[in-house]
Amino acid sequence: MPEQIEFTVNGVALRLSRKEVERAMKGVAPEAVQRHTVAVGGIRYPVKQVFALATGLDRLDFTSAIARRNLGKLGFELTRTGG
Repeated sequence: MPEQIEFTVNGVALRLSRKEVERAMKGVAPEAVQRHTVAVGGIRYPVKQVFALATGLDRLDFTSAIARRNLGKLGFELTRTGG
């Protein structure tokens, strides 16, 4: 897994590392899961919650597919719930 990834969302160039994601989620309670989850520090979160907090992007500015793809590149475990 790469230590850091670079990607663009709606014309905004971003860099993100696994450590930055873990730091952003430390002490954060998970919201209700709609469909897609990511495990960070042994806790399952909605992928859009994690990606928004880690990147500073508004949740309306990206899809769960973008969040899943980039969190997956960093080696986070992704799952899909029923629904």
